[in-house]
Amino acid sequence: MVAGRAPSAVGPTGAPAVRGFRAGRDPGSRRLPLRRMGPDDASTDPQPGAGTADATARALGGVRPVDLRDYADCRPGAATRTRVFQTASLGVDLWCIEPRSSTGVLHLPDEDVAYTVIGGRSWFVTDEGEVGLDPMGAVLVPADTVHGIDNRAPDPLIVLAASSPPGPVGEDAPVGDDAEAITWARTQPGVVRRAVETVLGVGRREG
Repeated sequence: MVAGRAPSAVGPTGAPAVRGFRAGRDPGSRRLPLRRMGPDDASTDPQPGAGTADATARALGGVRPVDLRDYADCRPGAATRTRVFQTASLGVDLWCIEPRSSTGVLHLPDEDVAYTVIGGRSWFVTDEGEVGLDPMGAVLVPADTVHGIDNRAPDPLIVLAASSPPGPVGEDAPVGDDAEAITWARTQPGVVRRAVETVLGVGRREG
């Protein structure tokens, strides 16, 4: 059992390879500058760098879209965890686990964690046994459950983890700023946008 907040990660030989949190970041890790949104960013095309936290919060009233691929910090032979979002009640992490690597033993005494496999084949291990999950498979791990994630496949494993409460971690900066998964459509509201405006009693002001 590993006590404390920070999880451990091991490489193929079993040597510790803790990566991913702000305190454990490799100084040589790539960090690209983010482009801040300007008044002309009102197109319907994906906007490079549109995942900047303060710009999106201003543009969408606190709603913050990101491209998770910009947070996938995969390192050969290791497991890395990046904190994408954090609020007072929720933390969202992205795990990138290389082939024949694992997270090591994880023990979060106070946090419930829901894991969702995004890509690759995973094995979730607890003292009760283990279960394999393919992409779009998910598992809920209750607080105080000793567990770990193992990648026995030849491809990288990407897992999204949502925890509550989030713990005193803090958000990490993305390793990229392509934001290819984000499309801005402020000038062409769809059915749901019009329905929201109707419920709230507001409308878009043109011109």
